[in-house]
Amino acid sequence: MNNYSPYGTGVVERWYHDNTLYCAFVDGTIVEYGSNQIEERFIEVWRSDLTETIQDLKSGRYNFDDYEPEEC
Repeated sequence: MNNYSPYGTGVVERWYHDNTLYCAFVDGTIVEYGSNQIEERFIEVWRSDLTETIQDLKSGRYNFDDYEPEEC
């Protein structure tokens, strides 16, 4: 797992859901941040599916847990 900064240049999309910060990165990784913006869990998707996955998460169609995230 790389060090994924929520304010780095590789961020494609940044959003909050239930007071939790999520960031999607150009390599297809989506990271969930906890308190003090510390990486907690992540998922990896194909870059070609990244936009659709972001939309699904932001709209509530799917929950982050539906993608079986791994601990950081």
